[in-house]
Amino acid sequence: MIEITLYTLFFFFLQLFLPVVLKSKMSPAMFERSRRTTENLKESLPIFLALAVLSIIGDVQANIQIASYWLTLRVIFAAIYISGFKLKPANEAGHQAQPLRSFVWALSIVCLFKMGINLI
Repeated sequence: MIEITLYTLFFFFLQLFLPVVLKSKMSPAMFERSRRTTENLKESLPIFLALAVLSIIGDVQANIQIASYWLTLRVIFAAIYISGFKLKPANEAGHQAQPLRSFVWALSIVCLFKMGINLI
């Protein structure tokens, strides 16, 4: 679990700094999507870290695999979001739907719930 947590923190720092470094090579829309991806990770990262630490303390081995799924899903989520893969045209409010991204995000949330349930 410690390794997965460290990989998660590495991914977070990569996601924080890579868009800034590559800003000149990104379109403005891609840069904005990468910024929003980072903000989204900032919202779920504290929950993941709390669950990971509690899993380490409680020696909950079942959460190791679920945590690796969560990290994999977050990497896939970021790739889909930043690339604009399967991005639908904007609606009247300017929102651009991306159903595959939403599905991957929902699976990552399910992983967090499963990690929490395993702690009980």
